[in-house]
Amino acid sequence: MTQSEQQVGSALTESMLNEIIQPGYLPDISALHVPLGTNAEEPSYTEPYLEILEQPKPRGFRFRYPSEGPSHGGLPGQFSTSKSKSYPSVQVNNYQGPCRIVVTLVTKDEPYMLHAHSLTGKNANEEGVVTVQVGPDQHMTASFPNLGIQHVTKKNVVKVLMDRFIKWQTLQNATFAKLSEGIKDGVDLSLFGVNTAINSNKLGFDKNVALSVANQEAAKSREYAKQQAAAMDLSAVRLCFQAYLPDQDGNFTRPLKPVYSDAVLDSKAPSASQLKICRMDKNSGCVTGGDEIYLLCDKVQKDDIEIHFYEMDDITGKYTWEDLGKFSPCDVHRQFAIVFKTPPYWNIAIERPANVLVELRRKKNGGETSEPVQFTYQPQLFDKEAIGAKRRKTVPHFTEFLSGGSSGATGGGGSSVSGFNFSADFLQQGVFLTQNPSNM
Repeated sequence: MTQSEQQVGSALTESMLNEIIQPGYLPDISALHVPLGTNAEEPSYTEPYLEILEQPKPRGFRFRYPSEGPSHGGLPGQFSTSKSKSYPSVQVNNYQGPCRIVVTLVTKDEPYMLHAHSLTGKNANEEGVVTVQVGPDQHMTASFPNLGIQHVTKKNVVKVLMDRFIKWQTLQNATFAKLSEGIKDGVDLSLFGVNTAINSNKLGFDKNVALSVANQEAAKSREYAKQQAAAMDLSAVRLCFQAYLPDQDGNFTRPLKPVYSDAVLDSKAPSASQLKICRMDKNSGCVTGGDEIYLLCDKVQKDDIEIHFYEMDDITGKYTWEDLGKFSPCDVHRQFAIVFKTPPYWNIAIERPANVLVELRRKKNGGETSEPVQFTYQPQLFDKEAIGAKRRKTVPHFTEFLSGGSSGATGGGGSSVSGFNFSADFLQQGVFLTQNPSNM
């Protein structure tokens, strides 16, 4: 333990430490836990573990600035409707007894770290951390019906993160020192992810600097906060649920593996809008591609959107063909319209129309997609003037247009209609006209 850690740890009062470990209080014990990444071992499901029963609804909830006041209604659950309200909830399995559950906000992307935003509502403290206690009477479940998310402005992110990091470091050092002194037998301090070789001797310290942190550590904290702030997405968070079980002395010092919710997106952010194709001016095009189409949509980001053409096998549900519509960011008009050109179909020699599907797809956020619409590829039209068809067309004989048909033949091999012999009579008239040109 460094000298600054000893000074900071000694500055914390006995009452503050008692609030951390005693079962009669509901402190911000989340400071004792370092969020784990994906490399953490999976929990053993024969041992107690924490499970999310209902995820928060990922869209439609607005993060509010402190000046806007509290949110109107809590963060809804994924199954919540206008008629039936539900909220995020968790359950402790394979265990019956008192349990303390802490909820914090962490970053959307891994490795999960504490977020600059904070939770508000019932059971939330000034640091934006919610703590509740459950037991068999609650069926080992906890529901959170009034969670709000308070938005931190971008310019204050570094300050907020640095304050929290210093407080976490201070609280952790002091708490472990206290645990190593008094309740060493019932606590596995290695669960907290720190070195258990803590010097518990009470050393002298300067009270004038007891509440400060050494300059070197402060510089490290500031650099850490700047790095986190640069990579932090302020329009998305996850809920981190942590459960603590009591030890043999009744102190909540046995942490279970934390669980993380799906991402919750701020409804004010462009990336939070639901992808939707409202209308296309053409729903068909040539099999060779290159047709220009105007597509109307809900709000999209020009650098984070694709137009996905695809065919899917009805049995396996796998793509049999896919390609992208061609457009540039400047073809996205005010986030609500896209002008693009269709890609060529995989088989340009089709003889019949082929139906495919078209959807909007984000490049980020896991490739989120819209509901697909149908698009029809038409065969190539090589003879646009239909000359070949005209040549193949049969010219009807003029007799087909005369009423009465071809009945009553009267010799000479000629056809007759109503007693008129075409072969003989026309020849006679022809001779008569030749001999009498004045009749012409």
